[in-house]
This record gives sequence, C-alpha cells and structure tokens, in this order.
Amino acid sequence: MLSKTHQTLVKLFPRLKKNKIKTTDDLVKKAILDSMDLVTLITRLKKNYKFDIDKYQKKFNKFTIKNLDNFLK
Repeated sequence: MLSKTHQTLVKLFPRLKKNKIKTTDDLVKKAILDSMDLVTLITRLKKNYKFDIDKYQKKFNKFTIKNLDNFLK
C-alpha cells in the first residue's frame, strides 16, 4: 500500500505511476520533480495535511517520500 505522500504524488503527477520511486530517493536531486512540481506538491501537502515547509526544512535536508511521511505523522 502506498503512503499518503506517495498517493499524493501519483494523484498530482500521473506520469510517476510508471516510475519505480524508492522512498529514499531524493525527489529533487534525482529529477523526479522539477521546481514547479515541488511547489505544487508542497501546496497540496499544506492544504491536506497542514504541512509546514519551514519546520520540515529545519528537520530534513532532502525531499524524500520517507522524510515527508515521517514529518506528516
């Protein structure tokens, strides 16, 4: 079963259904998401889960599915 972050990614970006994304892959450095995709994802996470980007960046230095899931708990 996909995590809520992974589900959100696939809903927002259907092209990612084909990709085998590991939960530890850096979504930016591996070019899975471009800068506009990242803004879209963050906006959706803020809306759905009250995601706080400032707090996230203080705790994590990479945008991975695993880090995002751990932060959203």
